[in-house]
Amino acid sequence: MECGLARPRLFVIGNQTYLLPQDGSDGRCEGLGDTGWTPLPRDWLAEGAQCAGSAPLSETSVQWWKTPTQPAPLADWIWFKSSDQSPFRLLFQKSGDPLSILSSYALSYQVKFETLSETDLAAVAASCQQGNRAQQSGRSALQNVLRSMERWGARANKDINCLFPELDSVCPSARPSWPEALGMTMVLTPLDFHTNPVPAEVQYSWKLRSQRTRMFWPADSPIAHEDVLMLATRGYSVTHQRAGLVQCLAALPGTPRPNWISEAPCACEAVIKGTTSLTPYGSVQIFSSPATKPRVFWTWYTFDGRPMLFMVTPSSGDEPTALITLADYYEWLPGFVASEGVFEKPAQCRDMPSASRAKSQARSAEPCGRCHLTPDRPR
Repeated sequence: MECGLARPRLFVIGNQTYLLPQDGSDGRCEGLGDTGWTPLPRDWLAEGAQCAGSAPLSETSVQWWKTPTQPAPLADWIWFKSSDQSPFRLLFQKSGDPLSILSSYALSYQVKFETLSETDLAAVAASCQQGNRAQQSGRSALQNVLRSMERWGARANKDINCLFPELDSVCPSARPSWPEALGMTMVLTPLDFHTNPVPAEVQYSWKLRSQRTRMFWPADSPIAHEDVLMLATRGYSVTHQRAGLVQCLAALPGTPRPNWISEAPCACEAVIKGTTSLTPYGSVQIFSSPATKPRVFWTWYTFDGRPMLFMVTPSSGDEPTALITLADYYEWLPGFVASEGVFEKPAQCRDMPSASRAKSQARSAEPCGRCHLTPDRPR
């Protein structure tokens, strides 16, 4: 069976979108008119795009490109494979039309990329030009088609298997859990166009009920490093200026629980089985967790508990303050013992008064106590 014949298929030529016959027959296309979609351009980068450097995603060597979007200073990101310059991953901070269906999703990966010696697109175009016009046209018609696909009762398992046979909707019952002590490194990707990716390290000790995430800012920044320090039921954001000034804000939850994925209302959405370009360390479970609506946390974990990715979707499409939205993990050191003094709280860190803390917690609808130690759930 040819991929894609069990579900509605869309064909785009110029500024016109067509709905192809669902059963793969030679029946006429249905014209949806100008939906805002156009064929993908050869250059996917918008004017003003900048390369932030090169660093691998897992084991795939890529170049990191940020492209400005509205409202400023927001940015979208595209990672191009160093080997053939094909797009490997895309991150969009809001849904839009620049890359048609691809820019309708927050995060997309390339599963397979290949050149074709020939296609049947010319014949499809000729057939569609003779097609009927849909009763409803434009963007609303396109949205109706997409919504109908979302409401479809049965999964297109054969199509999914054809396109990506490693993807499976059946998740194992066991969920990953952090070891009682660990160290790891990661790169944090911002949504702010003026900020480049930030390297960071994490040290964690459940025995000490402590975690420190340290972000290292570039040499030309007045900030040397910034810590997220979580100590038992309290969390602090600590900024270390190069001039020596230390600023501390006590407004974060406490230490993450080792089994936070089991404790939180996380759902395993899918599994990528085996070793692929997306999963170089073996099979991966993909989890979603609700946050303050409409935000969602996404996490990728290998079956043996190694984190691959953590992502927070923005609460709206115009969050210029959303500096960090995506974390890619690199070194993974289970059992790593932190050195003395790593979790020491600076003198500048003072806890909020009880009334202020209650107001802060009331503003947050996130179930922090299920993932972190908090004053109301200290164990």
